Amino acid sequence: MQLDKRMLDRLLGMSDEQLEHVIRQIAEESGIPAEQLGLDPASIQSIRLALGMANDADLARLGEIYQQYLRGRRER
Repeated sequence: MQLDKRMLDRLLGMSDEQLEHVIRQIAEESGIPAEQLGLDPASIQSIRLALGMANDADLARLGEIYQQYLRGRRER
């Protein structure tokens, strides 16, 4: 998944329910059980706020972290 400003704008334009669904889907596809996320309305709002403040450098770093995580999972 490539997270760029365009994708970020799409995520921010989603309802809370849609955003939560996407987060759960990404987690499950990454091997993280969705129930471990502890998502509730307040955490969705916190995620939305953090995404809204992200700049290009933040998005690039997030992509790097995610790729490292995926590589680590494959090596197990």
